[in-house]
Amino acid sequence: MNPDATGGAGGMDFYAEQPYPIVGECKATKTEKVTDSTPAQLLKIGMNHLGKVKYENSIKLIVAAGELNFFALRTATENQMNVISPETLQKLVELQAHYKNSINLLELKEYLQQAPFGLAEDKVNTYIDQIEQSIKLRSHIIQLVKKHLEKTNDRDVGVDSLHVAYIYDNPPQSLTPKELYEIMIELSSPLTGYLGRDKKSDRFYYLRDLPISLK
Repeated sequence: MNPDATGGAGGMDFYAEQPYPIVGECKATKTEKVTDSTPAQLLKIGMNHLGKVKYENSIKLIVAAGELNFFALRTATENQMNVISPETLQKLVELQAHYKNSINLLELKEYLQQAPFGLAEDKVNTYIDQIEQSIKLRSHIIQLVKKHLEKTNDRDVGVDSLHVAYIYDNPPQSLTPKELYEIMIELSSPLTGYLGRDKKSDRFYYLRDLPISLK
């Protein structure tokens, strides 16, 4: 990709090829309505720099602080462009910064590939809410392990016993023993390290908290 093709007049504001191609335009002015020239520019520049096939296979994103006028919204919708606010983009960035690898870009791609196009705040925020609930669930499970071991004076706990405790501890959502086990395996991975696991007995113990700093 030619770096001279991004930014400035006649250039794309951002472009990435990995883990999938995404191309976009930014409009920072909040006091003015976004005109049809913005999605039209994304379409024209994308086609010119990437070619028809590569452009059509890319995720199209407009980050706009202002409201789109009727014609801009129609062009964005008809050309499968996603329009989000800078605040929504900031939420995604902050989640990834505070909770490493919490944003699965391939999952996010599925949301951006599906209708509705045009105003995409709701579908992106749906994904963000899903991630936040996942983080809160994991924090709850870690605290449950910690409290259970403090209460029983045991060194570790098996999934069956913890599942009983989970049911009676005002759980954020219903989980089967298998689902709970899979999350605990994830939390005891060396890459996360919130729980420890005795592989011989397949029992778990507490290592560290997962602080919640979500608004």
